[in-house]
Formats: sequence, structure tokens, C-alpha cells
Amino acid sequence: MEYGKFIITGEDKKTMGSIKNALAANGHTFVGYSRETSAILRYIRSHSPEFVIIDLCQNFKELRQSLEIVDEELLAAVILVMDSRQEEIFEFIRNSRVVTYIVKPVFDESIIQIVDLSLINFNRVKDYEQKVKKLNETLESRKVVEKAKWILVEKEGMTEAEAYEAIRRKSRENRIPMKDIAEAIILTKG
Repeated sequence: MEYGKFIITGEDKKTMGSIKNALAANGHTFVGYSRETSAILRYIRSHSPEFVIIDLCQNFKELRQSLEIVDEELLAAVILVMDSRQEEIFEFIRNSRVVTYIVKPVFDESIIQIVDLSLINFNRVKDYEQKVKKLNETLESRKVVEKAKWILVEKEGMTEAEAYEAIRRKSRENRIPMKDIAEAIILTKG
């Protein structure tokens, strides 16, 4: 089980109070409450919670833009508490990476399970995003080194192996990444 800091927002004080108490009793840390869902993005940025509980009794269209930013930037897992399942919101959730929902009435065990699953999924998505970013950077670096290598082959008359070795040697001698050496070669000889 993963524990995290959380924020609650919404107007249904009874439901939100019950959720807050259940989560705090289960080891999660309450860090803030906002009555206005319009301020949720500012709260998330200032408190850095792992998850946010939003009572969706207001207009979803007002909240949608903030949720899109939270989803795009992977700021926190989001759990929407709704009176009933709504198709527009469900469609949004289907395309989201970090948003899920629960329908009222909310029971302690249900919200604890939803939070657990949301945190597991959120952390999994963050890990995958970091891996994809690293793979893209590695691929880009390799492309730059390949381009520089072919410039050395064409302009300096080196073999592929000699060109690669020259880039690698310069990188080691100067303690500079091969990508940076390759970019310098492209700028000066390309």
C-alpha cells in the first residue's frame, strides 16, 4: 500500500469530511482543502500532493481545463466524486492518464481502494513517461552521433569505426558526452 499527501475540494462538506477522515485514518496525510474547484490547480502546484479528491457538484466544463493540465503535466492522481456516472466525464476519464471517479454514496473501504489503485496507476504512468523520455533522449543522441560519424567518414576519409572511435576518444578526453562532441562536429564540419 502506498501512502500520500492529498487535497480535497468541493462543497459537500459531509462527504468530503468523511473521505478525509477515512483516508487520514488509513495513513494518508491531509494537506489542504479548497471550497472552490477553480483554484485546484494553484493548490496542487503549491502543495504537491500525490492525489486530489474533487467533489464534482459544479460544472465539469469549468474544471476540465485544470484537469487537462494536471493530466498533461502528471501533477497528481485525481479522483472525482460524482452524484452519478455522466457520459461526458466518463469520456474525459477514458482519455486521461491520471483521473478516475467514484459515485456517491462513498464508503470508507471503497474510497481507500480507489485511492490505492489511483496511486499505483499514477506512479506506473510516471515511471513509463520517464522511461519513454529517457529512450527518446538516447535515440536522439544516437542520431546525432551517427550524423557526425558520417560527416567524418565523408569529409575526413575515415572508416565508420575510426570515426566512431574519434568521437568516443574526444568525449572521454574532455569528459563531455558524445552527443555534445557530435554536435560540435556537425556545426564545424557539417
